[in-house]
Amino acid sequence: MSLGDRSLNELAKKVFTEKYEYIEGPVQNKGNSGKFWTFDAVVKNKLNTFGIFIRDWKREISITQLRQLHKACIDTNIEGGIMICNVITDFSREYSSQFGIQLLSRGHLISTLRRRRFQNDF
Repeated sequence: MSLGDRSLNELAKKVFTEKYEYIEGPVQNKGNSGKFWTFDAVVKNKLNTFGIFIRDWKREISITQLRQLHKACIDTNIEGGIMICNVITDFSREYSSQFGIQLLSRGHLISTLRRRRFQNDF
């Protein structure tokens, strides 16, 4: 199976497990507000924790989803959010950068994996 045929969940897991502790979800965290937030995955390094929303949709990511991720991170005291999706627009990229959300596309994940594989071949 080629990288392009894999699900976003598989690609995300492969990209993040090489360097970080990757906790596959759904992961529920209770926020300070009392609300439970569900992340599709959580990534941890020695200092920080990042919540991940994975949206394997054929359409572009909505601003509503980016807002939800931002709210979830603030309410649960998670340091940052990562949104992984198929289609990214300039507007969603601009919006996500204003709130410190990293926005990653399928193409970015595949490119990262190919680059690592190429580098590891030497």
